[in-house]
Amino acid sequence: MSARDLHEQAERALELVWQPLTIKNVTLRNRIVRSAHGTGFARGLVTDTLKAYQLERARGGVALGFGEGGQVHWSSPGFLDLTTDDVLDGLADMAAAVQAEGMKLFQQLMHGGPTLYAHDGSAPWAASAVPDPVLGLVPHPMTKNMIEEVVEGFAAAAGRVQQAGLDGVELHGGHSYLFSSFLSPATNRRTDEYGGSLENRSRILFEALRAVRDRVGPDFVVGVRLSPDGADNMTTADDIGQVVERLEAEGLVDYLNVSYGSHYRRSKLIGVTREPRCYMVKQVTGEITKRAALPTMVTGRILSLHDAEEILRNGEADMVSMVRALIADPHLVKKTREGRTAEVRPCISCNQACAGGLTSRGLMGCVVNPACGYEKDRGDHLLRISPRRRTVLVIGGGPAGLEAARSCALAGHRVVLHERADRLGGQLTLIEKSPSRSDVASLLPYYEAEMARLGVEVVLNSPLDSREAVDAVGADRVVVATGATPRRDGFQAWRPGESPAGLASIELLTGWDVLSGAEITGPVLLVDELGHYEAIDVAETLVRAGHQVHHVTRFSNLAANIPVAYDYAAAPHAEELYKGDYELYTRTLVHAVEPGRATVAPLAAPNRFQVLDVNTFVFMSGAVPDHALHAELEDIPDLYVIGDALGPRTLEPAITEGSLAAARFEANWQRATWVRYSGGSSV
Repeated sequence: MSARDLHEQAERALELVWQPLTIKNVTLRNRIVRSAHGTGFARGLVTDTLKAYQLERARGGVALGFGEGGQVHWSSPGFLDLTTDDVLDGLADMAAAVQAEGMKLFQQLMHGGPTLYAHDGSAPWAASAVPDPVLGLVPHPMTKNMIEEVVEGFAAAAGRVQQAGLDGVELHGGHSYLFSSFLSPATNRRTDEYGGSLENRSRILFEALRAVRDRVGPDFVVGVRLSPDGADNMTTADDIGQVVERLEAEGLVDYLNVSYGSHYRRSKLIGVTREPRCYMVKQVTGEITKRAALPTMVTGRILSLHDAEEILRNGEADMVSMVRALIADPHLVKKTREGRTAEVRPCISCNQACAGGLTSRGLMGCVVNPACGYEKDRGDHLLRISPRRRTVLVIGGGPAGLEAARSCALAGHRVVLHERADRLGGQLTLIEKSPSRSDVASLLPYYEAEMARLGVEVVLNSPLDSREAVDAVGADRVVVATGATPRRDGFQAWRPGESPAGLASIELLTGWDVLSGAEITGPVLLVDELGHYEAIDVAETLVRAGHQVHHVTRFSNLAANIPVAYDYAAAPHAEELYKGDYELYTRTLVHAVEPGRATVAPLAAPNRFQVLDVNTFVFMSGAVPDHALHAELEDIPDLYVIGDALGPRTLEPAITEGSLAAARFEANWQRATWVRYSGGSSV
């Protein structure tokens, strides 16, 4: 079958995705939308960074975007402050810019209820004095006057959005926020007309929607976001379905946005790779939306337009929100429409820089798309052909080397990539074997396709481990991306100058050995100095194989170095691990090992020794780069050392440094000062 035939076949398979949809008087050009999410790019007002972020997705073919959560009252901060007219000019400018590119723009209105407190530090407002499990502060139960004040805040904010020329508003009624705290019987302990029955618990939501409708009139689009909480004794799918029926009967809203999760089940809010694709739809939300008469929107790890097409064909939604997938590649829709699906940079659902960046550094980023948040200055759309075409040698075919080869080829250079192994990928090839995160390895076919498309000459089984071998290639510029190798010296960060006693008496394995299929006999001592996803991969591999695992880590919880909060990423993995023969020893060190035994003790009580029966010893002590080749090549002009070859870290800096390779070889190059990675380190 020819490339043209394949393209036409793909187009036919995506028939419903391309159909327009009209919500009241707003017509969307296709069914792919980007629901509201925090970026940190706004500082109360619209910034150039936020506008550029929105604009790039508009140019990429998205039909509908959302302004991030908007503040409606002083008692709960938001990303955009909709309590003041100061926001109007920026909102109007951003709306006009994206609308000119064919994307409609709605604005979400929210009040965090028990999950947020005001800038002045006063107690949060909520249905009852029930602390949120994350914020942990006892809220002020709202009086009737307080309820009326917040309801008026929603109406006033909606009026400003309409005045700014946006296309619609959405009230956030889920995810443990204000309306959710009223809806849930577990957090609403009221005995007045706002407590008790579901009708009473939803009263404040209906009052706010009526006030908004009165303010904006009958022709402006008003929607609502609702979500079952996902935890016992909280709101259920049936509860949300009943609320939807009443909303439709009263004609208060024009569309429904249904998601899943809350602060009581945060792992469902932004599911990591362990969650299946389209998990919200398949597990919960599809059953709600199928029964709805209004246009519906769903989200939840929807990674491709083929995922979206299946949801549309099943009648599970009318609009499909792809948030993280469009963070990873803002041109996903356009590329797919043009038959360039292989060029779509895949989202790996790691949450390290999107949700993790927002929580750890206050700004969203993306592990696989270093241009996220820098759309004004960086990205494929701004790469220019170099005025001087060079031959660039990239040594190493892991993520850093692959991205370096890609960026240099995009800039018009002839690129030769040498990899010592018999295939590309580096550590990504280990992740292929992960029990729950193998989807991360989707980066491999993407990079392999990019190397072929861009004409990169790939030479496998070629280590280039000497100056003579490098010189023989005849390159003008050299990128060293040789990675690192795992330590085998029993290193523990709290005792850097002293390995556990008896180390020479045992066979020491690394996490890489386990993932590569090393023979294991239990029980297993797993020493974790990484505190990251690799620790989860190795622990799950061992537990699923039926081994008893003693997991010893210097950190306070499982995978504590993942930047996103524990409840989002590591907690669901911990639940699975504890179903097996697994024990986690937090803030603990290994003091001594010998065949059949390991002696450990807590950091806080180093004399409280515990002897563990152990047959296999696995130490994840980080990795070390091989600096020998770097030392031989130091006098090469503009030598660029990147990724783990520079210093073992995570996937984000590896890809970011690779993406900067093309700029590194230009005459006006200056060292980047803006790079900030989310917390966490491989060493």
